[in-house]
Amino acid sequence: MRLSISLGESPCISSLKVRGFTASPQTPNLSISVIVTAFNRREYLRYALLSLKNQEADSFEVVVSKNFSDRVTDKFCSENGFINVTTDSSRSGERVYDALRSSHGDFILFLDDDDIFRRTKISRVSDVISKRNVAFYRNAIFPVTVDGVIATHYQPQMHDPLYLILERVSDVRLLHRHACDFNSSSMGISRSMLDSHASDLRKINLAVDTFYFALAASSRMPLFCDSMIESIYRIMPSSTSRDLRDFYLFSRFERSFLRRYVPDLERIAEIVEGSPAKPVIGRMLSLYKILQYVFEEDRVNLKPSPLDRVRFLLERPFPYSLLYSRIFRDAAMRSEFRRENRIVYGNADRRRR
Repeated sequence: MRLSISLGESPCISSLKVRGFTASPQTPNLSISVIVTAFNRREYLRYALLSLKNQEADSFEVVVSKNFSDRVTDKFCSENGFINVTTDSSRSGERVYDALRSSHGDFILFLDDDDIFRRTKISRVSDVISKRNVAFYRNAIFPVTVDGVIATHYQPQMHDPLYLILERVSDVRLLHRHACDFNSSSMGISRSMLDSHASDLRKINLAVDTFYFALAASSRMPLFCDSMIESIYRIMPSSTSRDLRDFYLFSRFERSFLRRYVPDLERIAEIVEGSPAKPVIGRMLSLYKILQYVFEEDRVNLKPSPLDRVRFLLERPFPYSLLYSRIFRDAAMRSEFRRENRIVYGNADRRRR
């Protein structure tokens, strides 16, 4: 599926209203740091860094966190004043933490090595955080595969920005439906919030985007989810969240992924306990617990609870949800493989099978 997306004009920030919150005066002189992370992959990093060099804004800091040396990249960072940090941790959260310690900004943006900022991204964020006391920012994304298929599922259409404090579960669900808890390269969060949860951040294996959103959703501070497309999300056939090259690689990857991802969600669920975000995170956790139960081969102690099964029915419609049991294990895994392919490739001819 291909989609023509108009980038349009930025909505007026000063005219927006936020529920449950009286707008504060402008917040001047908030500095911005961008944390770029790369792990075992260098081929797209230069494009991410070039997108930062070409920003309209000129007053921001860049910290690059990677687990390899690269002569060209290191020279580029040195010539452009980017801070270069080397870290060997396999945890996404700890790689961010290592970069955070070398940064100085009041507001932290994130950029994965395979994603790209639009030229207006940082100036847009600067405009938002200077006019509103927001703790969290997330822009709309342009999701595209490496072979040019636009995966519209990843970015539900937004006509206007969403700007609110999350006081009710329905508020969190609204942002979740608009994918505001997805893709860290489209996110920014106040440094003070990260600093106050640094020990939790270091323990996050993969789910850093859900972690950032959950912190903000439980903070009673305003969140701004922008309708403007300010970054490109590059969807790889093989990445930290999927492997769609074939069914065997997919099922093997899912087992490894879920062993690391489910503990992340369990930790995040503890952090948001008592907040409106808890039911949404709890539902996500139940979904991935069921999937782990299906994909694992030997771990009999993973049998899901009745609550997990009920929550799963809300995520996967009946009767297909009946497949997700050990009895129909192979059918369930193949159903999940087809589902992931549909999400990424739609009905395009280039879809993996």
